[in-house]
Amino acid sequence: MKLKTAGIALGLSLLALTGWKLAEPNPTANPITANGAAEVTVLPFSILTSVEEFPAGWTHKFFWTTTPMTLSLETKDDIRAIRCATNGSASILSRSTDIEVGDYPVLAWDWRIDAPIESPIEEDTPEGDDHPARLLLEMKDRQGGEYAFEIIWSNRKFAPGDYKSINGVTSFVANGLNENTRIWQRQEVDLMNIYRDVTGRDDFPILTSIGILCDSDNTRTRSVAYFSDVVMQPR
Repeated sequence: MKLKTAGIALGLSLLALTGWKLAEPNPTANPITANGAAEVTVLPFSILTSVEEFPAGWTHKFFWTTTPMTLSLETKDDIRAIRCATNGSASILSRSTDIEVGDYPVLAWDWRIDAPIESPIEEDTPEGDDHPARLLLEMKDRQGGEYAFEIIWSNRKFAPGDYKSINGVTSFVANGLNENTRIWQRQEVDLMNIYRDVTGRDDFPILTSIGILCDSDNTRTRSVAYFSDVVMQPR
């Protein structure tokens, strides 16, 4: 996806978007913390009761010139999930966090793609940079450095474990391809490995925000994706 705003720096700097409006005016409020739990639910979609008004700490970010993704809460094959549908549209739903990534390096969730991006435009080009499902993660180190990257569902070009980079946006491919659609896929990734690959650092960052982004605004196509709760776990 090509973000149509100024001041964007994903990959080795914090997501800094000046051209969107916020449904929640304080995106850093009420962060989710670990408090010694065995695992931490960082995107607790199952407890949301509305996609019109979100509790403190949630932020739905709309791009000024782009229709937002359509959100709904559903139970799909007995899994409580959030449904994200696009039609030439895009937006970001995120949750503020304050989690030591070194203590909870495993990110785990289930996702399901019922309508993948179908476009002749290659996804490794700015014009074809759309994906039916992405996770956006923002982190910081102890010296004040800020970093961000994506975890994506590939359309047809990339295999799990690949990296993609467009306009400074670094994406780790966790799954994808049409043969894996229309069925729930269990996913686990090691955030420490991705952080080190993306930044070249060997320290232990703090996760400050995590969100979902479904987009088809560049290719003017449609997509439908489901996400279950997203959790962080120790190794």
